[in-house]
Amino acid sequence: MSVLVFGGLGHVGSWVAHDLAARGEEVVIFDAGADRLEGRGLDHLEAVADRITLENVDVLDVHTLFERMRAYEGKIDCVVWGVAVIAGPSFARRPFRNIQINTVGMLNVLEACRILGVPKFVNLSSGAIYGNHPGGQTEETPVQVTDLYGATKAANEALALQYGGTYGFDVRNARLYFVYGPGRMPSRMHVLYQAMFGALEGLENVSSPSGGDQSLDWTHVRDTAAGIVALIDAPSDVAGEAFNVSSGVAVRHDEIMKTSDEIAGRRSGMALGPGRFFERGAPLDITKARQRLGFSPRFTDIHAGIEDYARWIEAQGGKR
Repeated sequence: MSVLVFGGLGHVGSWVAHDLAARGEEVVIFDAGADRLEGRGLDHLEAVADRITLENVDVLDVHTLFERMRAYEGKIDCVVWGVAVIAGPSFARRPFRNIQINTVGMLNVLEACRILGVPKFVNLSSGAIYGNHPGGQTEETPVQVTDLYGATKAANEALALQYGGTYGFDVRNARLYFVYGPGRMPSRMHVLYQAMFGALEGLENVSSPSGGDQSLDWTHVRDTAAGIVALIDAPSDVAGEAFNVSSGVAVRHDEIMKTSDEIAGRRSGMALGPGRFFERGAPLDITKARQRLGFSPRFTDIHAGIEDYARWIEAQGGKR
């Protein structure tokens, strides 16, 4: 099987690419700035570099996108859409550009898939489409977006399903939730993430304006990638369906911050302000993915997940 991963140098996409390449699949990564692997903290991809082809492609440059996809015509069994400007306060500061990347970028790829006859398209969507519905959201929970990021994800699901239904290719939606773990340093993430996990890297005195009263469903990136690969592999009877892919467990943010301090062996001086950082409910209900995909997240214990994250940060030269 050959798989084209858009956003394959991102946090989730890189682990999807890794897991596919590690079992012997041919993987092509399209990503803006994908000129090299070295120096990006993507040691997991370097380990399977002989089975990965990198292409520097901007999803908003439709002409280059089509020409580079056409070079693989008839060779790609599945396209994974993993490009996204992530949720957070900064999303609304550049709405037009961010919506273009998230949604117009995906539309460009869908059109190329239609023209080139790509048989399968896996869209990495988000539990953000449920908005602030209370925890326990199933795939049947009504869409109720509460921010622009969620709106792009809801739009993408609808567009992908209509493209698949109209033009006869297999579309599957993976609804991911909050992801942490190896492949991304806390210092490169938003302020809530830094306050919760930053002690593992040696960060100190980071203060998030909110999030202290919130519990969310944080999923280790290896579990997220495993769920996506299971969806790629699933038989054709899942075509047109959506699957929640998360830990299925809600954890208080102050507990995550405390656990990071304990594992780091220091008091980092982090602080979380009151209220919600994201308008989200948690956890997602992953019963359908367990039953239909055989998905079984490994790191449902947040302490074990943070321990694993700490080992990776230490291996990158960060503190523990």
